[in-house]
Amino acid sequence: MITWERKALNFINQTSRWDKDKHISSFLAFSISLVKNLTEADIALQLEFEDENTAKVKNASPVYLDDIVMNPEPIKNILYTQGFQTICWREMPPPSENVFKELLQAFSSAIIIPVDTTPNNSIIILGWSKPQTFESDFLECIETVRLRLKEILLQSQQLLYFQRVAVRFAAILHSIPHALVFINNDGFSGWVNQEAATLLNLSGPGEQLPAVLSDAMTQLRNKAINTEEIYTEAMHLFSSPENAISNWIWKLETPISKTVKVSCIPVTTQQVSGRLWIFEQ
Repeated sequence: MITWERKALNFINQTSRWDKDKHISSFLAFSISLVKNLTEADIALQLEFEDENTAKVKNASPVYLDDIVMNPEPIKNILYTQGFQTICWREMPPPSENVFKELLQAFSSAIIIPVDTTPNNSIIILGWSKPQTFESDFLECIETVRLRLKEILLQSQQLLYFQRVAVRFAAILHSIPHALVFINNDGFSGWVNQEAATLLNLSGPGEQLPAVLSDAMTQLRNKAINTEEIYTEAMHLFSSPENAISNWIWKLETPISKTVKVSCIPVTTQQVSGRLWIFEQ
């Protein structure tokens, strides 16, 4: 017999594996579906308070409930009354007191799980057609699930935010007319914008291995007609305490003659350490 404690551990284990192997955008939907299966609920969904006037159903199972819009005010009132603790309805309250009657018609028991207490609150709702007893070991399982769901929701929000920021800044950097090359000191990661990919004859912009970038820049430098000057400046660059240089002239002769002004700037933060190369044509 599978105990509720084991089901809680199963939930943690499966969501931890998903965290490493799958795309974050479907993480929360998978987690809610998993809770539904583990608890043998007939309905499971997320209700997110998008603003003062809108609470929207998301990640619902069954899916036809998705995008139902509700008034958040009475829902918030019951959450505040219960101190944002999990609400267990072994029997459904009368319709006049059931703020979820639009979602829980013809259900006998339900659980409302607050998983986020920030201004944009989210709750998870589980419903059963048959009456449930909600014994103490089941409630302990639900509390474990609630804490893990709170982590999942926060992690999903943070990673989706960072993905949006990354897309936004990538779009900005790709539109800059200069060729930008960043090489991380970790030896494993580098990045180029579209102008740099074109200048270095790379397959495309975005992530590139530092070895690939170093080789491409070496090939570009070998096309210069002032190679000795470039090597002299390179010695100064890599031996100087600042590890920086600007207005470094590379005179290229192939495929057409052109002059490129090169700058190299060290980039050091708590998360990143490397060099940014800027090629101005």
